[in-house]
Amino acid sequence: ARFGAVQVIANLMRSSEDKEREYNKELAQLRKIAAKGLGPDKAAEMAKIAGPPALAKQAARILLQKGAVSTFVKCKMLYKEEQRNQQLSKGIYFDGMNEQVVEAMSFCMKKFAKDERNRGTLVQQKGIRLLGDLYNLGAQIMEKSGGVDSKKGLWREDCAVALSRIAISTNPALYPEGSMFSMIQPLLWLFGNASHELYQFEAGMGLTNIASIDADTRDVLVIHGAWPAVTNLLSSENEEVQRVGVEFMANLVVCEKSFERLQTSDQDVKLFLLFAKSENLRTQLAATGGIAMMTQDPLVVQNLKKNSAIKVLNDIKNRTKDADVLMRIKVALENIESSSEE
Repeated sequence: ARFGAVQVIANLMRSSEDKEREYNKELAQLRKIAAKGLGPDKAAEMAKIAGPPALAKQAARILLQKGAVSTFVKCKMLYKEEQRNQQLSKGIYFDGMNEQVVEAMSFCMKKFAKDERNRGTLVQQKGIRLLGDLYNLGAQIMEKSGGVDSKKGLWREDCAVALSRIAISTNPALYPEGSMFSMIQPLLWLFGNASHELYQFEAGMGLTNIASIDADTRDVLVIHGAWPAVTNLLSSENEEVQRVGVEFMANLVVCEKSFERLQTSDQDVKLFLLFAKSENLRTQLAATGGIAMMTQDPLVVQNLKKNSAIKVLNDIKNRTKDADVLMRIKVALENIESSSEE
């Protein structure tokens, strides 16, 4: 009965766009093994089975308001209890749930989070913890079913995308205690594994928001590998993805673990100096702001000087007319000079 209920909720939220997208993904997989007799016109035919996106969006909102996520949380607890009591029939289970239940819940959670109006309610109904658990289960399923190329890996992505969207627009003060840290690894995973640039961008925005909380949170991000992970955004050909990567990197700067890294990492310092010369004003503001903040640490200043930061900053100062960029460079150069005098 629980399995049927979860599937019904998922089907109520599945739009014609979702059906067409799902069919096209399956078709792409089939073509890899030389499948024949299937054409793109079939996608449109199958899409007619579902309703329009606006109707699916409305259904998602109503279902959430009626407690759909709380219901998922209770279902998951009951499935796990059955597994613990060895009451399950034969098959492969993940916390007592089979793949179809994990897939349906993950799909629903992503659909709920797509509408910004839903995100606070998602948090209230313990959606962050549920998404973290489903993400981990998705990872287990993906490993058992053929690795990262498996279609089933998309369930993991659904959960991470939903967490990104919650992190973008929900006040972190509203998160249940401890739940915020369960968001970090899925969002960092998206940096290098997202199937679309939009998901990378959203993960960057979400983590930038989280990094703005306090120094302890930034230390946790660094410990979880935020600095190596952000290079996936910085190397993107999409200028907006690059920009949000630099903004996240700048927000990471002021904490003990980042200062320790920046004291010796030529690569990270050079990245800041490179993006400080960007023609994208928001990227340049983020990079010069990060440089200004890192000059608070005398040992980081030494690394900046070793990498020709004074020359780079003076060159930018002579070229730019933006008052905010000039202010950041002024602060950075003054801090470097003061540090040299000590």
